[in-house]
Amino acid sequence: MDYPLFETVAVERGEILNLDYHQTRYEQALHQYYGRKVLPFNLQEILQKSTALLTLKRSEPLIRCRIDYNDQDYRLQCFAYQRKVFRSFQPVICDHIDYGLKFSDRRIFAELLRQKGKHDEIIIIKQGLVTDCTIGNLLFRKNQQWFTPEAPLLNGTQRAKLLAEKRIQTLNIKRQDIAQFDEIRLINAMNPFSESL
Repeated sequence: MDYPLFETVAVERGEILNLDYHQTRYEQALHQYYGRKVLPFNLQEILQKSTALLTLKRSEPLIRCRIDYNDQDYRLQCFAYQRKVFRSFQPVICDHIDYGLKFSDRRIFAELLRQKGKHDEIIIIKQGLVTDCTIGNLLFRKNQQWFTPEAPLLNGTQRAKLLAEKRIQTLNIKRQDIAQFDEIRLINAMNPFSESL
């Protein structure tokens, strides 16, 4: 079966993180991708009835749950997860990339990652502006203020939460502006923002 879209959900110490944001993005993606009203699944119910997740919750503090889906079915996979720290980023230009939905086909990112060299990750530059990296949104610190690109490739759930909490602000960041920032952070469902990192 073909699952063109997916969601990644973190379960930390038994708690499903940012579930409302994931449910909202999932429902919006279904509607946008299929162009018609589709009856969505309840992500909380999917996760709560997973025997794999129940087993992992007993022994693992952090679990990555990947829900691949289409308009009629889904597939859930759960794995123990170790958070990573990304310290260096290589800017890579890709003006044709389109990743407004969380597509299962991520070949474009694998192709772009071949340009990262010795760096931990890449910064994708589209039409002269900073967007995202291959696995999440980006945050840029100048003094004590954190910014995120105005036009990301994908509106991530962590990014949405931080914007709603007014902990970050959007900003158009050009490639040549990157050096003006004191720090760059990667955020995604599995790697939340912590000011004390």
